[in-house]
This record gives sequence, structure tokens and C-alpha cells, in this order.
Amino acid sequence: MPVKIYHDDDADLNVISSKTVAFIGYGNQGRAQALNLRDSGVQNIVVGNIDDDYAKQAREDGFTPVSIEEATRQGDILMLLIPDEDQQTVWNEKIRNNLRPNSTLVVASGYNVAFNLLDIPVDMDVVMVAPRMIGAGVRDRYVQNVPFPCFVSVEKDPSGTALATCLSIAFGIGATRGNGAVGSSCREEAGIDLFAEQALWPEIMAVFREGYNVLHEAGFSDEAILFDMYLSKEPAEIFERAADEGFVKQLTYHSRTSQYGQLSTMNRHDGNEIREKFRRILNDNILSGNFAKKWSDTKWAAEELAKEWKEVAKAPIVQADERVREVIKPDRKK
Repeated sequence: MPVKIYHDDDADLNVISSKTVAFIGYGNQGRAQALNLRDSGVQNIVVGNIDDDYAKQAREDGFTPVSIEEATRQGDILMLLIPDEDQQTVWNEKIRNNLRPNSTLVVASGYNVAFNLLDIPVDMDVVMVAPRMIGAGVRDRYVQNVPFPCFVSVEKDPSGTALATCLSIAFGIGATRGNGAVGSSCREEAGIDLFAEQALWPEIMAVFREGYNVLHEAGFSDEAILFDMYLSKEPAEIFERAADEGFVKQLTYHSRTSQYGQLSTMNRHDGNEIREKFRRILNDNILSGNFAKKWSDTKWAAEELAKEWKEVAKAPIVQADERVREVIKPDRKK
């Protein structure tokens, strides 16, 4: 069954124009979405942020930031746009007891809603408006009137009007332009996002790591290996063409030798081992909630992340990368 895609004609900015939209966090997504809403004509915007550089940026942008608690008390619509790992703590300590009755929670990441990490009141609507790019891209494309991909969903609808609110916000930030906003769910958004982070990209990085090891053992220079693998930015060009023209069709821009090498190897790779590995990661670690439970322990999370950074620094490809970059620096001393 095809998913629902929402366009400008499906949305009405007036739904949120008379309400107070409170942004909790003025960072990556918060700043972009607040500016986009304001430029779309939404006037009642309040920014809740601790007194840091993000608050300073909000003041420079013409907002008057207040505490998270105060913004929550004012907000009919609560845009929760702080990092996933901080949301549960901030929710419990600063937000939960200050919520207005019958308000709406809006998330740009499905993580905390999907894994039931927030104690959400029964009278609160919950929706997701999740741009599929960083905040700077959301802002730049809005200003340039260029569409950007976005997932939207209604997770809780006690008011019966959650979808209208969701689409009004999506319209205001520019997400219903062009190809439109794709109907999804917090479970789907979080599951796919975590899968990319824990299965897809680690496998790609491991392939590059082992590719370097084999080529280095064969006596090839670090400079030649790394330039051919990624320093030339050829992988970025390949992914861009894949996005524009198709995952496989981009191969037509490669030599026939390259086409044959890639297709003949891929077509004979049954993928069984990697498929089973991916299934274990998706089902046992992600969808089971095991990862979310562990990651909610912020002390453990910080220690584990530091440990992983220390471990990766030992990898030969990482050390070679640092050596090569030092050599090729354009401003290096003669």
C-alpha cells in the first residue's frame, strides 16, 4: 500500500498562526525551523534554551530566549528539538510539570517517542515533523524555495486535530513543497535511522578499513590508496548521482571495466551473512528497545562513546589518514 504524501494544498498555516509555538532548543534544527516559521508568517514564537551560545544566536536572530520551563508554560505547541540523548532528562526535570493542558508535542526525531522514553500526558497530541537533512540545509532550501525531504506522522491524537497541526507546521517550515512530506511513523523513522547508524554505515566503514589493510599489505602507498578510496571525493559524487538518477543507473557514468567489475561482483554476492547480521542488529538491538534502554543511561553512554573513539584511533587507516593529511596540507611549511 503506497504511503500518503502531503503537499502544500493539504496544509493550512492558520492552524498554528493563532497559537504559541515554543521551541525547546535553538540548535541545529531549532534555529532553522524557528526562522522558517517566522518567515512564513507565524508570529507567536518563543525560544526556550539554557543561557549558552545558542541563546546568544537566538537573540542575534531577533528572538528573546527564556528558560525551558517558561517556554513550556507558554507553548500551545512544543517543538522538542534538543539531542535525543538529552530529551528524557530535560523532559522529566524541566518540561513535564510545566506543560499546558491539551498542548501538542512535535518531535523531529522519532527516537524518544518510539521507545516510550517520555511520560506524555493523556491529553497531549504528539506528532512528528522530521526533515531528512541537517538544520542548515532546511534553512538554506527554504530561503532558496527549494523542496527538501521530510517525514510526518501523528502518534497521539486526543484532540482529533493533530494531523492538521502537523501539516501546518510542515508547511510553515517548507516541508510540503515540491515532492511533499512523506507519511511515516516515529517507529519507522527511528528504526531506519538507528539501522543506518548501527548496521549500514559501520559496514561501509569496515569495508574501507579492510580495503586499506589489504592494499597496504600489497605495498601500495597510503597516498594512492586514500585518494582512490575517498580523498578524491569520488564516493560523494557517486552517492549524489545515485540520489539524482538511481542507485544502479549511476553506474552508466563509469567505464565499462568499472561497470563489469561492480556488477559481476555484486550480482554474485548472495548477501546471506550480512543480511542475517543486519536482521540481528535491527530486531535484537534496535526494535527490541535494548539500545534505547542502554543509551538512556547518559553516564554509561558518555563513557562508552569515549572508549570507542579511543579504540578507533588505533586503526591503521585512521593513522594513515592523519599522516597523509599532514603531507597534503596546502599551507604546510616548506
